[in-house]
Amino acid sequence: MFTILERNEITLVRDRSSFIGVLIHATSVESVKQYLLDIRKQYPKAKHYCYAYIVGNNKKCSDDGEPAKTAGRPLLELLEKKEMDEVLLIVVRYFGGVLLGASRLMSTYLETGVQVINSADIVTIENKFIYKMVLTYAEYDELQRMAKRWGFSIENAQYEDKISVDVLADEGFAEQLADAFPHAEIEVSGTKKNYRR
Repeated sequence: MFTILERNEITLVRDRSSFIGVLIHATSVESVKQYLLDIRKQYPKAKHYCYAYIVGNNKKCSDDGEPAKTAGRPLLELLEKKEMDEVLLIVVRYFGGVLLGASRLMSTYLETGVQVINSADIVTIENKFIYKMVLTYAEYDELQRMAKRWGFSIENAQYEDKISVDVLADEGFAEQLADAFPHAEIEVSGTKKNYRR
């Protein structure tokens, strides 16, 4: 799955109407509701605030007064096609006085959504296992070299007589760590969501 970490925004003008696409990282339905309120305050004179979001198993879309299925549904299908998660996609419309008709309206909302996604900095969502390790300073130096070679992450290093760290890696990585560091203490302590560019 993919997401964004930084808000992205673009504007598309079609027959005097302005379509402002806004893509926001959202990790809960509550945060989605707040972002929708914030957008209405940011663009108070807009005619429509059409949106779609996916946050885990929660999905929703709204045409916000536009003809049925011309805005929210295409935006949601776009997010699904792009395998997005933890995102809110809003298209704010300032009506310019020219009716576009249902098919042009739908294609314009879709084009706005495509442009705001394509211009965003997309990251991959990874679920990593946390391996807690306690090891010597010499072993820690080797662990850092291995991390660069094998592409895993090291976090929360605490320096005492020995070093305790969290290693974020794929499931089953404990065996490789145990082979490389037979004298280190290693235990699985859970999972963590990781975002990779």
